[in-house]
Amino acid sequence: MTHTGDAPPPVPATDLASPELEPPSFDAAVPATLGAALGAAVGHIARAAAEPDGVEMVHDARKGLKEYRALLRLLESELARAARHAAAEVARGLAQARDAAAAQEALDLLDQSGVILLCDLQAARAVVGTPAALDAAPLRARLMDFIADARARLDGGLGAEAEGVDPVEGLRRSYRAARRGRFGDPLAMHETRKRVVAHRYQMGFLAGAAAGRGATRARRAQRLRDLLGAHHDMEVLRRMLRDAAPPLEEGVVARLGVAMARLQKRLKRRAQALHRTLFHASSRHFARKWRRRLAAARAA
Repeated sequence: MTHTGDAPPPVPATDLASPELEPPSFDAAVPATLGAALGAAVGHIARAAAEPDGVEMVHDARKGLKEYRALLRLLESELARAARHAAAEVARGLAQARDAAAAQEALDLLDQSGVILLCDLQAARAVVGTPAALDAAPLRARLMDFIADARARLDGGLGAEAEGVDPVEGLRRSYRAARRGRFGDPLAMHETRKRVVAHRYQMGFLAGAAAGRGATRARRAQRLRDLLGAHHDMEVLRRMLRDAAPPLEEGVVARLGVAMARLQKRLKRRAQALHRTLFHASSRHFARKWRRRLAAARAA
């Protein structure tokens, strides 16, 4: 739905119940040991690299890399840190390729929320461009090199190290970092989002290790990640519109700015509320609870 007035109307709460912000289904049947989970995450990246569509490849590979890096944070060793840094370097190379798709998704959400004029939407889409123009070959080659390296690291000692690790201390560190998330500005929210992503994937792994307990929390953390991700996509869109050549008309830029700011305000408010609920307990209390749960699952 689009509006014809000069100023966008307030965003109804129901407009944020869009498919892009709904938590995905969650499969708790993940590997119960960290070594196996790391191998599965590399497998997810390998399947992404085989995607024929470049945009889908980048999207799925970034998800796999986030999962892999989150699981590595459950280890505290030089091997794990080196593997995490190698994964981060590849992820940075994919980030720019994701920008056009992220900006288009931001425009989709603005359109679904009914806060953007059709003519402004069309003008913005034209300057953002289509993700279909992505040159996937060099990115695919980098992914294949990374996958071979990651598998060699697992075979070379990382996998064996991960098999016997107690994940609770790593879980506590990541929970504490996510609990300290900040919402003061877009950069702080982006950092909070990265911490929430790590917690979400770690909870997915813990759900597999504890007979499904934690799956609901993983879904809620994914929901928070989606809210923060949508907020960040608006920032990507804002930057692309600012740098557009030739530039958009001032009136178009102003109306788009108002629409993005209003939607971001609502996204932020909902994210803060969910963050308070998810991270109300102290990290010490959270770790004690999960140590008991894992002990009970292993004894069963």
